[in-house]
Amino acid sequence: MNALHPTSSPFPLLLCLAMSLAPLCAQEGEPPAPQAGPKLTYEDAFPAQEPFPLPVFVAFTATDADSAYVVTQTGQVLRVPRAADRADRQVFLDLSDQVFMGHFEEGLLGFQFDPAYAANGFVYAYWTEKIEARTEPMARGEQKSDRQSVIARYATREVDGVRIADPGSELRLLEVFEPFGNHNAGTILFGPDGMLYIALGDGGAANDPFGNAESLQMLLGKVLRIDVRGATREQQYTIPADNPFVGQDGARGEIWCYGLRNVWRMAFDRETGELWAGDVGQNRIEEVDVLQKGGFYGWNSFEADEEFELRRSKLPTPADPIPPITSYPHRDGLSITGGHVYRGAAIPALRGFYVYGDFQTRRMWACRRGDGDAAAHVLTLANAPFQPSSFAEEPDGELLMTCFTQKPQGRVFRLRAE
Repeated sequence: MNALHPTSSPFPLLLCLAMSLAPLCAQEGEPPAPQAGPKLTYEDAFPAQEPFPLPVFVAFTATDADSAYVVTQTGQVLRVPRAADRADRQVFLDLSDQVFMGHFEEGLLGFQFDPAYAANGFVYAYWTEKIEARTEPMARGEQKSDRQSVIARYATREVDGVRIADPGSELRLLEVFEPFGNHNAGTILFGPDGMLYIALGDGGAANDPFGNAESLQMLLGKVLRIDVRGATREQQYTIPADNPFVGQDGARGEIWCYGLRNVWRMAFDRETGELWAGDVGQNRIEEVDVLQKGGFYGWNSFEADEEFELRRSKLPTPADPIPPITSYPHRDGLSITGGHVYRGAAIPALRGFYVYGDFQTRRMWACRRGDGDAAAHVLTLANAPFQPSSFAEEPDGELLMTCFTQKPQGRVFRLRAE
């Protein structure tokens, strides 16, 4: 996601190339070519529903098993019946008056139910906000900007027998100054440990001009891990004592891992607990990572596992950069949309594979780690019917995919074996 390189963005743009790019011959040193995967079809998950305004996520809660919660970039969370013949919907959370979309990558980008939602009724959102312009320090230099990212908690209440989230109950947990309008990342999710994980982009523009992603003094270009249980206005969160950089001079304790450009979707494998992510590339490569405690993922000394020639910093590269599980060059796709490790039953051949796609070309893949030092096993899947903006996991492990069909609309599809 890069304003200066728009074809890297997982949001709607006029494409400058055909939706299907002819693959070229593999170059020396590249991983083996993907193999053909199982044949898939993409069925409309909510066929009776009108199109959704720019859907970017779907959430579920066991307290309302008959509903799906469709998150729109424009600022609403819609409660939608899971029954295919139902056309009704309700607004569950409305932040459309607060969300700032001055850049096409901004908006309501993340949403989650609290693990204890049945008892406390809390939900969480990640969204972008316009602020009074100010200047703040970056890892190198400083920048003036009028925007920030907000992670906030909301309480819910009953209205005419229906539970909705109350925007007036907002408790801001974290505000992060954004030097530019792009590279907001935006995934928030609770891990198996009950902690809240937050993906933040490197701050935007192109090439990480301030070196934010490699700096442990900055939250930008990171995945954070915080404890929001018992959050109050006086203490919005605590930093878990076992976070990797707690107590290290010059480092923010919230950081879980770093050296990321712009994670556009990450998700825990429900069986192994591993945190998988798609990190959007700059000029040449898109990558899939498994994010580990304290890991450095290379940006911007590296783009995937290739040295990044436009790096401006004269500082040493942090030690032991972790290479991606797999990657693909820009001749095959231009903007990765990270998905999930498939743990459903409807597509047995995909079980244990991480499913992901490319927003611009609509190409779809699935990958699994190789044995030992072997390259990852990558499968090609049928192209998405429209541009895949995000993925979601249903309670039974089946996968949904949100797509932008035509600006400013989209639909939600379910992956099925053909």
